Amino acid sequence: MYKTKEDILLDCPELELTDFGDFKIKDDYVKGYEIIDFHCHLFKGLQNLFPKFLRREIEDMRASFFDKSCYPFCLKLFDINQTTFTRYPSSIKSIDGIKTKYKLQVGGFILRNASVNRLLRDMKLNGIDKSVVMQINPPNNNSSIEMENIVSADESIMTFGSIHPLDSDVQGKIDNYLGLDIKGWKINPHVCGFNVDSSESIDLIKTLEETNMPILSCSGFGVPEDFLATTILTKKQKVELGTQRIKQFYKVLRTVPNATFILAHGGCFEIDELIELMKRFPNTYTDISIQPSNNIKKLIEKIGSERILFGTDYPFVNHAFSIVSVLRATSVDEHLKNIFSRNALRILKL
Repeated sequence: MYKTKEDILLDCPELELTDFGDFKIKDDYVKGYEIIDFHCHLFKGLQNLFPKFLRREIEDMRASFFDKSCYPFCLKLFDINQTTFTRYPSSIKSIDGIKTKYKLQVGGFILRNASVNRLLRDMKLNGIDKSVVMQINPPNNNSSIEMENIVSADESIMTFGSIHPLDSDVQGKIDNYLGLDIKGWKINPHVCGFNVDSSESIDLIKTLEETNMPILSCSGFGVPEDFLATTILTKKQKVELGTQRIKQFYKVLRTVPNATFILAHGGCFEIDELIELMKRFPNTYTDISIQPSNNIKKLIEKIGSERILFGTDYPFVNHAFSIVSVLRATSVDEHLKNIFSRNALRILKL
């Protein structure tokens, strides 16, 4: 249990505090590595998820993302050894439970602070060379032009296009993206409200496979099972939690055996199920955003470092936490180079 951010530094000597209250990796720990963040977000890439009156970017270079994000739920619950780098309260009715519920409801607004300038500054602070920004769009919405302007202005930022299975003109939207500078495709079942193994989703994924570009999907159960038993969910929340369970991807992956398919977030709280799935399907990769070192170590041991991608889920998670997780998972230089950049360079064809 932590009372101050300085207490965290005692357990995490790899980190130091910035003057605006976020954590960063000490320079010596990443010296000599090229690092590609394979999973991050900018406001411009998902502004269509916000109601129109909230579609305004806030650029505050002094804001602490550690304080604003839903992860951790509060300073006391921070734990770099847990998935999402936070412990979950034993009861939603406790003081910590109330804080958790509040953070989960409002933590998404940190995305409005995720400006290009802020991302580039935070990348530099943590020794990250390139970032892949994931676009997310509701049906018949598009963020392609905004993101095209961003990636054309700075070669350290790349992007994946976003197609919704219920778009009225899926092929037309794909063709539009193919005329732009994208490196792959992002689908987002839990945010956009569709089951990854629905017929519409599978039809979309099969169409995306034909472009010969990597496909990334969020994956796994988003909260611990024991925490779920202590809380009351809305009907919408229950639907969202059931859209991307690892078992649903068996049906998906059988239809696209030749696609480079990336299951994001290491399957969240279904890491063991993810590993079994990846053993069955050699065309799969995973990014380790939100995963602690023990789970990354397990992935290395069970499937090898050649199929693991470094990611952060920025701005929800400080870059430094994911870097520490990788560094603590392995000391083998070959593994570190694979995870930090080699695998990404191969998939992105850079």
